[in-house]
Amino acid sequence: MQTVAKFHKTEDAYLFRSYLESEGIPAHVFDENISQWLWHHTIAFGGVRVVVADEDAADAASIYEEYEKTLTAHPSAVGDVKFWPIALLATLLLGAPFMLFGRKPLKPDDGKP
Repeated sequence: MQTVAKFHKTEDAYLFRSYLESEGIPAHVFDENISQWLWHHTIAFGGVRVVVADEDAADAASIYEEYEKTLTAHPSAVGDVKFWPIALLATLLLGAPFMLFGRKPLKPDDGKP
């Protein structure tokens, strides 16, 4: 058994394991309990590992490189986002009275109930 990838979160390891199994490579997740019980020690223990058989290690490593490239690819926007000027204007218009006048200070008690 060889470790193909290490992750900080159990969910990420299971997603990659599912991706490997969709490609026809059986995989297992190790050390998942450490990341759940002792989450602050996950890095010290080496993270959550995805392990495959020795004969599948080379294929799994190339699939992991492809997987990482896919995850780090920059998303392309469908179109230009032009809503921010409207949001800025609405914030200024609705907030201006509060900024200018604010809360009136409380008058000291006259001793009246």
